[in-house]
Amino acid sequence: MRFSLLSDTAIQIELGKRVDIKRRENGLSLEDLRDKSGVSISTITRMVEGKSSPSLINFIKVLRALGELDKLNILLESDNTFRPSGLNAAEPKKRIFKSKKTTAIQWGDEE
Repeated sequence: MRFSLLSDTAIQIELGKRVDIKRRENGLSLEDLRDKSGVSISTITRMVEGKSSPSLINFIKVLRALGELDKLNILLESDNTFRPSGLNAAEPKKRIFKSKKTTAIQWGDEE
């Protein structure tokens, strides 16, 4: 599924459906998920139905309870090469030296 083609609301609904699918795959009732995550059943239900946006903390708690938290690493994977200056550490700056070559000044009346 290409999330970039969906609206924010559609993504929210899709994520809620996926949370519910994972809950069922793990054989958890809503009460079990509540007990494991510490998130209320009403919040979980609203999340699953896409009726409200859960806080990031509650979403993390639910993912942890479902054993899916490590998948955030894939979502937010980084190769750790970002540099604020935009420079790659393997390629240091090259010095630019002033040319030692001098040119003679030519006046317009000289040939």
